[in-house]
Amino acid sequence: MTARALHCTCAEDAKFLRSRRPAYEDLPQRVRVVDLFAGGGGLTLGIAEAARRLGRGVDVRLAVDSDADAVQVFQANFPHAYVVRGFVEEWFNGRLGSKPTQHEREIAGSLGTIDVLLGGPPCQGHSNLNNHTRRDDERNGLYARMARAAEVLRPAFALVENVPTVQHDVEDIVEVTMKAFRNAEYDVADTVVDLLPLGVPQRRRRHVILAIARPGIDPRQVFDTFGLRCALHPQRSVRWAIEDLIDLDSTALIDARGISSQENQRRMRWLFRHDRYDLPNRLRPFCHQSDHSYRSMYGRLRWDEPAQTVTTGFGSMGQGRYVHPGVPRTITAHEAARLQMLPDFLDFGEARTRSAIARLVGNAVPPLLSMRIAELLLPLVAKPHQVNSKGGHRTRAGTPPPSSEDVARRMRATRQSDTAAEQRLRRAMDEAGLKYEVDVSPVPGLRSRVDFAFSAERIAVYVDGCFWHGCPKHATWPKANAEWWREKLTANQRRDVAATRALESAGWRVLRFWAHEQADASAEIIGKAIRERTSARVGT
Repeated sequence: MTARALHCTCAEDAKFLRSRRPAYEDLPQRVRVVDLFAGGGGLTLGIAEAARRLGRGVDVRLAVDSDADAVQVFQANFPHAYVVRGFVEEWFNGRLGSKPTQHEREIAGSLGTIDVLLGGPPCQGHSNLNNHTRRDDERNGLYARMARAAEVLRPAFALVENVPTVQHDVEDIVEVTMKAFRNAEYDVADTVVDLLPLGVPQRRRRHVILAIARPGIDPRQVFDTFGLRCALHPQRSVRWAIEDLIDLDSTALIDARGISSQENQRRMRWLFRHDRYDLPNRLRPFCHQSDHSYRSMYGRLRWDEPAQTVTTGFGSMGQGRYVHPGVPRTITAHEAARLQMLPDFLDFGEARTRSAIARLVGNAVPPLLSMRIAELLLPLVAKPHQVNSKGGHRTRAGTPPPSSEDVARRMRATRQSDTAAEQRLRRAMDEAGLKYEVDVSPVPGLRSRVDFAFSAERIAVYVDGCFWHGCPKHATWPKANAEWWREKLTANQRRDVAATRALESAGWRVLRFWAHEQADASAEIIGKAIRERTSARVGT
């Protein structure tokens, strides 16, 4: 018998990329979302998928963007959402720190309680690619509209993302926005997030502001829990994301191959003929032959490495390292979407031109960013409402009533903590002289409290019930309300993985035991782990 190791999440995320769209809106306990500067919906998709993996649904109360293609694509992918083409500054038109305007009061009243506020304000004013205005751009003032929306809507948490160079805006717009969040009584922090360890198969960094309304949850500590999404695979490669698309036979616009000039076609053939990944200066256009640091321009992707940052120019080899690793062509929009972790079920059909699709894919936020944050925060700040079922039993919203009074009695009698298995392990650890803490939450972002913690050695111990956590020997699937139970029990298993990941990212060792396992043997494993950790600490 051994304690269980951290699961690899690559298969689950690969399935997400290639699966049919889940019925996000049909799941119970829906998370209520407002997405401003929404684009095609990458941030909202991350929230929806995180909620699904926690057994919850999503309710997009409002999405706003000024781009007609983006609005149509968002609506196609979230058909139940209220999606509006317009300007965010017209929806939230009051001054920072002032009382809500009449228009803002009407909006807040119509939307109701909001759990999550999302936004990716236009980044062109901050991007290093914008050589005209750089960071002095009137669009940068839109950034602070996110804080204004939070003042009006009072979400449980707000997430604002942008390019890292937003920090150098000449009007210090990041600090202006963070100050507004603080004045609205949010705990707020910002950081630059490397998306590669989060599972995105490209080298991409984003600046993130995270504001949380609930006291006691420090957004800095949430950022500190950001570790490897899959500890077994610290980087996902181009091969992992797109190898299965190389021979795809499709007439869809998203799969259309780029039209390259004859000169660029010759350059691509040269790369493959010589098995090279960087084009020598002599073969570049004359304007690109001087001393430069843009080696990726006219370059070829490598199968077993991450891609470079995907931009709207992925269809041109002159825009970056966008030549396919296996065939002499640039990557398609479908392949670029995969590198952005945008799943195949996303419908871009409403964007009727290749340039519109390229713009939406290149400007998209990889949903793993908001998904990772939501996995940590939703269980803590977006609590389901309580309602009464027909039989009078008090249940969570969306929970089906018990199939019989006998089932109801069994459910009421089920302990959530201090179970019989936990009591047996406590006695075994006491007999072994082990000193522990009970039912604690040693790091922020945990959905479940640790059953037993050894804080000095940073060891966390869980005793998982066979039914609730999917024991391979004794797990059963109830026949009554089968679909609901399958979602519920699967969500428990996902939360176990998320809790293990959060703890290990913070430097803890996690030991999990099934309720049916022998307590004495489990205590022996725990004692050995304590001795190993103590020896390592003394050795350093």
